[in-house]
Amino acid sequence: MSWEVWTMKSKLSFFDPTLLRKNISRFSPAWALLLVLFVLSGPVPLMLELDRVIPEVRTEVALEQFRNDLPMGIFFAFGAAPIFAALVFKYLHKTRSAYMMHAFPMTRNCLFLTNAVSGFLFWAVPALVTVLLELAVLAAMNVGGCWGAVWSMLGMWLLADLFFYGLAVFSMHISGNTVIAVLSYAALNFICLGLPVMVLLLVQLYFRGFDFELSGRILRLAPIIELLNDGSPDPKILWIYAAVGLILTVLAWVHYRFRQVERAGDPMAFPWARAAFRLIFTLCCAMGLGFILSAFFGVLNGNEGRAFLPFALLGCFLGWFGSSMMIERTVKVFRKKNVWIGFAAFVVVLLAAVLGLKHDVLGFQRKIPETADVVSVEVWTYGDPQSRLNVSDCITLTERADIETIRDFHRNALNAANQSVDLNGLFSVGHYDYGQVHLCYRLKNGGTLRRVYRASTVDAQDLAAIFSRPDVATAWYEKMIPDPYDSVCITGLMKEEAEDGNYYQVSNDIEIRGAERKAALRSAILADAAAGRLPILNFMTGDSEQGETTITGSDGSVYSVYPFDLHLEFDRNDPGFGQHFWYIPICPEATETIHLFVQ
Repeated sequence: MSWEVWTMKSKLSFFDPTLLRKNISRFSPAWALLLVLFVLSGPVPLMLELDRVIPEVRTEVALEQFRNDLPMGIFFAFGAAPIFAALVFKYLHKTRSAYMMHAFPMTRNCLFLTNAVSGFLFWAVPALVTVLLELAVLAAMNVGGCWGAVWSMLGMWLLADLFFYGLAVFSMHISGNTVIAVLSYAALNFICLGLPVMVLLLVQLYFRGFDFELSGRILRLAPIIELLNDGSPDPKILWIYAAVGLILTVLAWVHYRFRQVERAGDPMAFPWARAAFRLIFTLCCAMGLGFILSAFFGVLNGNEGRAFLPFALLGCFLGWFGSSMMIERTVKVFRKKNVWIGFAAFVVVLLAAVLGLKHDVLGFQRKIPETADVVSVEVWTYGDPQSRLNVSDCITLTERADIETIRDFHRNALNAANQSVDLNGLFSVGHYDYGQVHLCYRLKNGGTLRRVYRASTVDAQDLAAIFSRPDVATAWYEKMIPDPYDSVCITGLMKEEAEDGNYYQVSNDIEIRGAERKAALRSAILADAAAGRLPILNFMTGDSEQGETTITGSDGSVYSVYPFDLHLEFDRNDPGFGQHFWYIPICPEATETIHLFVQ
């Protein structure tokens, strides 16, 4: 007698609709709340704004509203991503829930994909409903020309959410604790920016003359800052972020396939994550405690660098053993030999880095390029020569004698720093209250060397002479006069009233418009500079003790002025930045320039 055993055919499934429906119903309060926030922030304000304006300008108002809604949706994606990821994957962080979910007749692939899609839909569906409601508002009010902007906004929202949600899912899978996972998500958003910044701050603390600035490329390491820093982020950047989010989601799936259920409750579920957590946590504690306490006590003893190392070592101790306690889930970590070995190794690296910078072991601080190796030197004392909006007094020197003068100043600044002579005194000369001299050597090998030192007018007498030279001033003012500009006025003049002797400021009432008058202004500025009446004003060439002076106009009117308050204000309309003002300082001795305004 033969027995036939009937068995169910095997079917490999990567998605379970039942689990999806269960997730949608269980977590409906979360995505419903997001939908309410979206509606209150998008369609409702749009409807109110369109209702209060005339039909002719509704399209422009709607487009402006959508530009404002774009960062709002990105911020919602940033905040909602860890919440939705925690809701659908929180079972990984409780032992009982983990065993229960993995006992169901579903593969881990099926569990992961279904839950990951569920969390993404919790955000994507409210965003889509919001866009449809906004389109309905536009249709009801007969507003055209905006549909493309609406769909483009939705696409950018979805790309941003792909990144933030992928990062949140990855954080949930490398950790065994929901709170730690959410904190890891926040840390991963900023750690790529924070670590370089901490290193730069440490270098600046001990590296006399170190000059650095946070470039746009470094800011991109913190996605939420990059995306919210500009009202309309670059779509290419969003696509890159979205691709990174998908890669992180795939990495989370790979880790999930090998994740041990017993790791539920651990701060970090994988060995590499535990090692990274311990190192980064210790580094943040060492740097954070070192910078904060040294800044406080450095004010008392006048030397932040001297106070940094002891506090950094204290932070290193607290961070290393604190993270060890969290990883091991016990306070009994001081008996473990490997913990002490790791702590000792970290201390050795920290001491080597700090002492190497302090004593300039590699000689970077003392480096001064040879004159023969220098193509040109850029010197400035305020502003940013790389910015399109900020005026800078940056001059470029190529003559051998001028380069030697810069090298002499550089050498004196280094000697003063080594001898602890106070070159760091603060100055308050009108708008120029920093007393900083920036140097940028352009070398023949294509490299650059940047340094910045604080100096007084005595220390920078030779540099002041260069900034006051007519040929240098003429070249600088010719470069700095903006072209094109709409109009220009003079600020800082106070006209005396004959009736009661009071003063009022002469500002936008005195403007120069028209091509002929603009050409006359340019000629007057260059004539004053060439005649030595208009040096490049900064803390070196100015006189901080000079008080109020007077200027008499051609009609006999008397104007009073404080020299460092006198500026030409150019009204510009830049395609890249919109309407803005460009300021150029002038001095009371610039008679030809000033008489164009007070005649």
